[in-house]
Amino acid sequence: MKTLVFNRVRNYILPSPFGEGLGVRLLLGLCLFASCSSLEDDDHYAQAESTIANEELKIVEQTSQQYMQSRSDLSKMDQLFRQHGIYDELQQKGQLSTLLVVTDDHFRQPQDDADFITRSHVSDISISPANLEDGTRLMMWHGKYVNVTIDELGQKGNIVDHILFNNGAVKEVIKTTTGYIYVISDMIETPTSLRDYIDQLPDDYSIFRDMVLASGGREFDRAHSKAVSVNEQGNTVYDSVFIYTNTFFDKVNFDMNSESLTATMLLCSNDVINQALDDAHKRLEAWQMERPDSILRQWILKTAFFSQRYNAAQLQTTDDTDLSSIYSTQWRTSVQQVDVANPIELSNAIVYHVTRLHIPNNVLMYRLKDEFHLYENCTAEQKAEYFKTVNLNFKSCDTEVTAWTPWAGVWPLHENRVLRFDKPSELNDDDGFVLDFTPIKLSDDGTVHPYLVPPGAYRLATGSVQNQNLTVTFTVFADGQEVMTSDPVIWGSSTAYHYDRGTTLPNRHPEGYDSQYVREMGGNSRADNYDTDGGRTIDELVIPDVHGDGSAVQLVFRIKCDNWAGKTNVKLNHWCLRPTVNNY
Repeated sequence: MKTLVFNRVRNYILPSPFGEGLGVRLLLGLCLFASCSSLEDDDHYAQAESTIANEELKIVEQTSQQYMQSRSDLSKMDQLFRQHGIYDELQQKGQLSTLLVVTDDHFRQPQDDADFITRSHVSDISISPANLEDGTRLMMWHGKYVNVTIDELGQKGNIVDHILFNNGAVKEVIKTTTGYIYVISDMIETPTSLRDYIDQLPDDYSIFRDMVLASGGREFDRAHSKAVSVNEQGNTVYDSVFIYTNTFFDKVNFDMNSESLTATMLLCSNDVINQALDDAHKRLEAWQMERPDSILRQWILKTAFFSQRYNAAQLQTTDDTDLSSIYSTQWRTSVQQVDVANPIELSNAIVYHVTRLHIPNNVLMYRLKDEFHLYENCTAEQKAEYFKTVNLNFKSCDTEVTAWTPWAGVWPLHENRVLRFDKPSELNDDDGFVLDFTPIKLSDDGTVHPYLVPPGAYRLATGSVQNQNLTVTFTVFADGQEVMTSDPVIWGSSTAYHYDRGTTLPNRHPEGYDSQYVREMGGNSRADNYDTDGGRTIDELVIPDVHGDGSAVQLVFRIKCDNWAGKTNVKLNHWCLRPTVNNY
């Protein structure tokens, strides 16, 4: 979308706020557009004669004020401009302008905010039809933009009824000696801003509205508030102006009050949010997992705002397309359902109603991570069932690195404890070993249960101990069905698989943990090594929908080594499944 950001005074261009280079490029862009249009305007900014190859554009040797006063059917707009000092201000500025006006039969006398409405029809930018593009935003004197819409015929050079300024279709265009006058079908209606729209949402949207409003605050702006009287208590009464502060949005430079904002908001009603939360809780219950509502609601808030305008074709697709919100959260257009037929135009954004909201699996599961040493919490029967071994003898569970934290009092202690198996004494080195391990978790009551893992895509990472000098493979089974086998994993001198350092993987830390910030706050220099996913094992492990109903399944990891290579024991630390973006 193109926004005009520079001012013109007669034949001069004021410096662009974005630097000289951009101002020149913008001017060149406008000139190029004009050169290929059927609306030729050889001297758009001067008072010389122009050649116009279109009968819908009229040229007069009068100022805009003189022309307005010469037409009886524009008398009401002319009177409105005079009453609010528009002509006087234009003369003081001494620059070209664009006026948007209606004939008397389409005039509506402003009842409230008359000055605001009047100034919504005047712009410092003098712009011809040849220099208008579909999506142009024209800054008006009331401090807000008017959006220009041009249909296919308009883009071929037709003007009347094919170019709109907000809600008003162009009926006539007059080039005067001081700019352009567009006679349009209706007075300009200025949509409310995104912030004001959210403030005014009805109670059917109270969950969404209150989440947004609770993320910031409203402060009285004394410097810009006018004192109007003194009350009986002697306190000054102000015609109050308030400013809004919101660190949640300010953090990503998203100012909902700014008219220069170009945004999309996806609006969820209470019913849509509650249905999404109910569905999320049902899935979590079936998976025997939990997730705080606060995290799910935070995802909704972070995912509802985008820093560009999206059209219907971009928001609703049949293929798996992802849009990235202002907080870089993922919105999959083939899964989420949006009413794209009824967008709501605001002055600085476009709003779409969400009709069905799906909270993604990769939000419900941040990562699934657990330790092999849970062996010691199993009953004898569970050990035999969840740790099926070939050529391995259980030795012990040992803490090789005592519990530590990179930032005491903020992040919990984390222990590097390992499960050790020894090589049976009667084996040769080339016999190798196999462990069929069922991922298990420890409940609050001290009992052990298998993980139930939903179908979808995951990254598998694992950790053992450095310098074991063993080469293994991981084969994953879902309810007995073989899914995938990893490339060989070398437990050698590299620290990639040493406990859970996992320095080769991106996005490897626990939720909310920022190792750089921890170090900056005086935390441990080894902050990068804290509770990571581990070493790269399988980048994209797709667990199939074994039962055809989306239900979660038990997994088995087969850890296989073909050769003991002179070693006498093996130590296992942890495993970790992290849902990928494709686990939606």
